[in-house]
Amino acid sequence: MSIGLIHVGVGTRGRHWLDIVARHPDFVSVACVDPDEGALEKARSLPGQEHGGLFTTLEEALARVKADAALISSPSFLHAQHTIRALDAGLAVLVEKPFGRDLREALTMIERARAVGRALMVAENFRFFPAERTLRRMLDEGVPGHVSSAICVDRRNQPSHTQGPWVKGMEYPFLAEIAVHHFDSFRYFFNREPVAILAKSYNPPGSDYQQRAAVEALIESAGGLSIQYTGTMVANRYEYSLWVEGDRGDLWTDRKRVWWRPKGRRFFRPVRLVPVPKGDELPYPKAGTVSLLNQFRDALVLGRIPETSGEDNLHTLAMMEASILSDRLGRTVRIDEVLPPAQPAKRFGQSAPSPFGRA
Repeated sequence: MSIGLIHVGVGTRGRHWLDIVARHPDFVSVACVDPDEGALEKARSLPGQEHGGLFTTLEEALARVKADAALISSPSFLHAQHTIRALDAGLAVLVEKPFGRDLREALTMIERARAVGRALMVAENFRFFPAERTLRRMLDEGVPGHVSSAICVDRRNQPSHTQGPWVKGMEYPFLAEIAVHHFDSFRYFFNREPVAILAKSYNPPGSDYQQRAAVEALIESAGGLSIQYTGTMVANRYEYSLWVEGDRGDLWTDRKRVWWRPKGRRFFRPVRLVPVPKGDELPYPKAGTVSLLNQFRDALVLGRIPETSGEDNLHTLAMMEASILSDRLGRTVRIDEVLPPAQPAKRFGQSAPSPFGRA
């Protein structure tokens, strides 16, 4: 079985995906699309891979190539446009995050996916890291006991030239390009949805971003869980820390390893990481991507609902939108102010009719 993929956007992250897809037995890259001829040439020059046709527009690729799905890695402000066009052409879509600039765009994309009966999945790979799977398992098993608080700090030495050229001028670059990953992880770790967010975004001294490359937030989740979150693109080094405190002890992770300290003990001890599909344990840019492709395959072939479906990811995007609104208004914003309650979406593992192979 080979699922034909059109890669829309072959900049840095798009070229990562070309390499990742080439290593997966169930997918084949049948076309690359990018308006930048230089990016297409770089894609062509990647050693030992076949990427099919090279096109400067998605319309041309759709007219000339037979495909089953699209992998959207274009600039984030184009995600909705490219996703909707691919869905209208009968393709399933795996799209990088944020999958829409705001909830209005995201809802339009989801409605279109429903209308045409195609899978729409968001490439939230952090939750498939071995450390993140391990932390979730320990929380599910109740190892730390009742958890009422968590503290997350994400520091990055990530100047604007390391990003796509559109990121430097974004109004909220950290929230839109970085925090959205962590928001999804919080939802995954604790298996509960956010209720409200108080956020303050700012641009640190020395930043070469035009606006707001850092954020501080207090997130209230269902069940009385409070998460303190701090993140910046303007630090002297990369450093991630998540501390989870329960009434039986503490969990700590740097997203590579996990440690556990029972209550009353002085020292942490390392935790054996849970097994993951081979390849998910590799460092960035490959980390977690095998599971993403496996679930995308199962969505196409078996009609299964992926963990990071578009419908599920609405709640992640709502955290980003509520944070932006909180910063603008200077107050706590409830999630239901930006995403009104709706009927529960189908959850991971449930099945819908498979669209794979449908004309």
